[in-house]
Amino acid sequence: MNVSERKEKQNIFKNVQLEALLGPTTMVALKKPIIFHWNSGKIEALYGSEEEGGLILNLKRGLVSLFQLQLNSGTITEVDVSGNCRVTYETDNNQVTKTKDLHSCERPEFGFGASNKVLGVQWQPTCKCLYSLEDGVIKTAVTEESHVVNLNLQSTIGAKISSRQQLRYLTSELRPKEFYGKSLQEALRNLGIYTHFSMTGVLEKVSCKECTLASDYLKSLNKKTDLQDLSKVSTTKTFLAFVQLLRETKKIDILNLLKKAADNEISFLIDSVTAAQTESSLSALWEYLDFSEETQVSQLQTFLYAAAFSSHPSKELLHTLLAKLQGKIASREIRETTVSVIGAVIGKMCQRGLCKLQEVELAKKVILDRLNVAKEEADVKMYLLALKNALLPETIPLLLQYTEWQASSVAAIAVTVLQRFPSVYITQEVKKQMNRIFHQSRNHYGNTVRMAALDVILNNHPSAMELKNILLSVGELESEPSKYLLAKLQNILHSDHHPASKVIREVLKDPMIYNYNRLSRTGSSSSSSGYLAVTTDMVSSYNMDLLFGDTGILQKSNSDFFIFTREYQLHATQVSIEAQGLDSFFKESSKEAQDDDDEAMAGMSVILFDVQLPPVVFFQGYGDLMEKLWSVTEEPASIIKGSILLIDHLQAIPLQSGLQASVEFQGGLGIDISGNIELSLWSQNSKTNIKNRGALVINSVIKVDASFVQAGVNSSSEAEASLDFVSTVKFSDSPILICLQLLKEPFPYRETVTMYESLQKGVQFTIRKKRMMTVQGTELPLHRANSEMCKELLSKQS
Repeated sequence: MNVSERKEKQNIFKNVQLEALLGPTTMVALKKPIIFHWNSGKIEALYGSEEEGGLILNLKRGLVSLFQLQLNSGTITEVDVSGNCRVTYETDNNQVTKTKDLHSCERPEFGFGASNKVLGVQWQPTCKCLYSLEDGVIKTAVTEESHVVNLNLQSTIGAKISSRQQLRYLTSELRPKEFYGKSLQEALRNLGIYTHFSMTGVLEKVSCKECTLASDYLKSLNKKTDLQDLSKVSTTKTFLAFVQLLRETKKIDILNLLKKAADNEISFLIDSVTAAQTESSLSALWEYLDFSEETQVSQLQTFLYAAAFSSHPSKELLHTLLAKLQGKIASREIRETTVSVIGAVIGKMCQRGLCKLQEVELAKKVILDRLNVAKEEADVKMYLLALKNALLPETIPLLLQYTEWQASSVAAIAVTVLQRFPSVYITQEVKKQMNRIFHQSRNHYGNTVRMAALDVILNNHPSAMELKNILLSVGELESEPSKYLLAKLQNILHSDHHPASKVIREVLKDPMIYNYNRLSRTGSSSSSSGYLAVTTDMVSSYNMDLLFGDTGILQKSNSDFFIFTREYQLHATQVSIEAQGLDSFFKESSKEAQDDDDEAMAGMSVILFDVQLPPVVFFQGYGDLMEKLWSVTEEPASIIKGSILLIDHLQAIPLQSGLQASVEFQGGLGIDISGNIELSLWSQNSKTNIKNRGALVINSVIKVDASFVQAGVNSSSEAEASLDFVSTVKFSDSPILICLQLLKEPFPYRETVTMYESLQKGVQFTIRKKRMMTVQGTELPLHRANSEMCKELLSKQS
């Protein structure tokens, strides 16, 4: 939406005198002389009065920067109001064009951004200055710059900042006297100017001028706002506003809020305080949360999940987590979550180039040292899951060692860690080990581990020989793994951009492989993929893999949802359900059941926004299974629930004029994932429904804020959505019938953009535009075999 159009009469600067605009105090400061040391076209030093404020100095820095000029074509480095920047000059007679590469500018670190670029902001700046010279004297200098900032997920959320400067030579006059001194400092004192300033502008965060107290805001919330109904837009808006207030709040006030919070407020408060990511908020949490206290287990889980989903975790947060890990911890569950979250924080900080920080190096050492001395299988798995979040390339040789562990569950985790690494880290050594696992060259592996190794091979540029050997193994595998393998390859063939599709086509030209006897495998296992949404900026896709045992019992299901923007990728969600040892429970006479000595077990593993959460075990052993079967209720059980600061970006942009623009994006996600199961032993069927409900609110504030003028563009986007994953199973039939459904409910999407300009004396201009649309609901197509099974199963139920 273009909100910049206006009529001439709406121009707030029309007929406004400069002195009236700036005010008498600013005008006096602006008229004070500024001295700079100019040497062969470069500014060597800048001097001014100590009384001048930051704004005036920045304006003068912008003016002085225009005098920086080279008469020879080429690229050099210059220090000016933007920082230490790479500048390219092009000369043509008396015309000189100076182009500044603003991306190259080095200046003091300021602001923050997302670890994953999918959730980040794109900044596209340009700056060009045209000089006109006469006898080596600057006659005119015109600078034009623009800054386009928008969200990678949706480029319509953002704005363009344009700035123009013009310097023109009018006249010159002879000064009545020159100022001398025995030293530079004495000469400057004689001028009344004695302070040296850096040429680089000072960047500052604009704090709120009249902040509401966080405690007052919490009290003033509308009673209709249910802080426990997180999947509502109203609650997510409250969360974003509260985080902003907490960033201006002292530790003692945050601590009092936590101590006095009601039961229905405490989870919301912990989510908000953790998301604030300030020194005060982390210090308050450190004092409030007691990891040795069993009564705080639910609050500790809330804090840990909020820390794991932080878009730009700090070294202070990592220090807090490490200190808590080394102290007494109330439960095994909290210890596992803490270790997993430390891995996630390490991974995110390494994504931002902070891997060499002392705190990060210490955290890596703690995880690796504890893994090396771990003897219990559960401990080994806990630290491997931390490495799955950290995703450190240097740990790949160690992970390969754990793929050869006797315990299949340990080997399985090690392989799934390798699945997450980008192709550049999947070396020939890794691929050889994955081939050994798939073909069982050294050890015996379960089907789920072998198929995970297959996934690593297929997704990392397999050779023709590797694919040929994989396809030749189809006759040696049982029917369900063979069916799964062929479904996986067929799914890849439907995707031209997959790295293995072309090689598979070449291999299938071999008649020894491409024949009915080898490729006509029956079974229920399947692999499918498709798109949830496609826009000009973003593609959202899903993959669904189902691996059954030969008795028809589901061994493993993977449901993956990805978001792609340009060359970046975000693993939005993975729900992985695995079961073992159930074949003999349903099909006692099967050969597979007789050979299967695994203890009955079922569990679920969840990845949410690139963070692996600790797995959940549904039951372990037949006794536990029977107890759970008889205690099943139709009430939904909460899987994860919370408010997440998904997008958090703060950036200051020094303009060539000396003014400063600030860019702030915040995206809040209120998420509520629950599941329930209906099981009937009498009719031998079950129905599982995992409900994913959420509210997303994205706010952006892009503004230029000076003492005499304010201008900016604010935008807000909001949506509430629901996605249900329903699985219906009929055990009495042979083979077992299973129907999978992905149901997307229709949901409204709203967007509001406001542009404003105002002067100190109250003259202002505001324009606001809105739009709203409804995204249609649908049942997402999976694959033909599933559709046919759903028709058969649902028709029997009706």
